[in-house]
Amino acid sequence: MEAGLELFGTVGYAHTSVRAVSATASLNSRYFYESFSSREDLLHSVYQRIVTDIFTKAAEATAREHTLEEQARAGLRAAWTAVTADRRKARIVAIEVVGVSERLERLRRETRQALAQLTADNAMSLAGSQGITLRLDPVLTARFLMGGVLEVLLEWISGDLDTPADEVIEHFTALFIAAAHASVARDRP
Repeated sequence: MEAGLELFGTVGYAHTSVRAVSATASLNSRYFYESFSSREDLLHSVYQRIVTDIFTKAAEATAREHTLEEQARAGLRAAWTAVTADRRKARIVAIEVVGVSERLERLRRETRQALAQLTADNAMSLAGSQGITLRLDPVLTARFLMGGVLEVLLEWISGDLDTPADEVIEHFTALFIAAAHASVARDRP
């Protein structure tokens, strides 16, 4: 798994062979095939480990907060830090799994949808406890916002974004909070 993270996250999936993974892990290729049937299986496992870490950290961070803004900031900070603390992870999440196979595309979609659902669930639980009626679908809104976060991550990976992490988090938080406020149904006089 560590060899997969290293190679997929540096030279990329297309330029990584089973032989290279095995050499990096200091193992014979025979041992690779005892755990994985293909490079794709290894990429799938590495990607799942990364996104599980992102989910766990974001869920733990939001659970400690009480307001929508605190939850948004904490969850976004935890997720952004989890994926950008190691540039290899960011590359795998945003670039290397794209277009590899239908299986990985399905996992990517499910992951994005689950992150959006986590975001929407947090907003809904706060809205519900305050008796707020929503006029926008919170899941659709969260999916839209997650797409924007992914695009900013791609800019960061490519080196086209040199904004400090704290500033990125504050921008994300402001956008998520603005979307939450825009989602609330207003009573008309």
